[in-house]
Amino acid sequence: MAGTRSRKRGSCLMRLNKIVATVCLLLPSVEVAQSTASRVPQLIPRTRREREQNYENLHRVFLSVQVTTPSGQAADNLKQSDFNLFVDHQRHEMSSFQSETKDSVTTPVRVVLVVDALNNSSGRVASYRKAITKYVQSGSGSLSNPTSIAVLSEHGTALSSFSTDRVAVLRYLDELSGNIQTMSCRDTTYERAQESYDRDPNPRLECLDRLFNSSIAALNSIGESLVLSRSKLHRPVRTIIIWLGRGWPLLNEPGFMPDTPEIEESFHRNFVSISGALTEAQVTLNAVASNALIPLSGKKLANSYFVQGVPADKEAVAAGLSLQAFAWQSGGIVLNSTKDITAQIAGCVADAQTYYLLSFDYSPAPKFGERHLLDVRVGISGLATRTRTLYYAEQ
Repeated sequence: MAGTRSRKRGSCLMRLNKIVATVCLLLPSVEVAQSTASRVPQLIPRTRREREQNYENLHRVFLSVQVTTPSGQAADNLKQSDFNLFVDHQRHEMSSFQSETKDSVTTPVRVVLVVDALNNSSGRVASYRKAITKYVQSGSGSLSNPTSIAVLSEHGTALSSFSTDRVAVLRYLDELSGNIQTMSCRDTTYERAQESYDRDPNPRLECLDRLFNSSIAALNSIGESLVLSRSKLHRPVRTIIIWLGRGWPLLNEPGFMPDTPEIEESFHRNFVSISGALTEAQVTLNAVASNALIPLSGKKLANSYFVQGVPADKEAVAAGLSLQAFAWQSGGIVLNSTKDITAQIAGCVADAQTYYLLSFDYSPAPKFGERHLLDVRVGISGLATRTRTLYYAEQ
């Protein structure tokens, strides 16, 4: 009966904290507070500086800015006066500025290597594991950057702690991805589709919808975990996520019904939630071995929702929640699939070692999901910049 009835996208409106079956976070920074019936809560007044710090945490954005020469080399020795920050095409004052290099940075850039076993075949996952192993084993001594392994599968998302120990990182990789079972929507049977969802005559579309929901929930979970661990450091720390895999379905195939206003609202809320977490955690997302099939020409990319996000519910579509969109919006790069995935991983890590850290403050937003466009320019001919393209203001 497949294909006899079109299906409504997002029938399970995405509750990002519930949609993944199991989120196994191994980060030691997450603690569970124990309470007893006899314990009486006590209010601890905050100092003025603590109140100011809390406000800054909510209403200050940190931007990691890559500046490159025409040959693609990192441009160093630039000063704050060389930079201009624009918010919604208007000049905006910076709150702080500093140059970060591999030798001078106080806190090394953190790296999260994501193995996407939910949206890729077993053969692809095996190649991702080999590429990560080769990357970790290259060189001697400790890794220059604290590195974590994340694995996305049918059973949820697993995220290891950060380590510079090469042996420990490889052990995390083996523990989290050694026995992963992959799936394909091409092989989806009607019986399997009934395991988690109501009756639908097109199990393949149901399967694509499930992959979409689980994938964006996984990205949100990783982002929220990084926000929590970053807050415990009490200082800015940049994290680059290197997502290995082609990304998740865009839900733009024939058979899906047009989105209802409720679905559009759900897409928009999820977009704001994920984008906000990645911004607060100071994440640059890179897509490695990515799918090149984006429903848009290269000439129109810069002015599309893939780069500029969505300003309102009515403009929200599933493709706006794609892996590639979040990567471009974070100031990251999208690399198409290649035989040398190890080189792509190493390139992404090297790219993040020299950058400029800018910050700015903004006023509370009057409503949820208030989008603002970002642009950082350098007043020196020939230099190009890459950074986050937007943020959503907190209320």
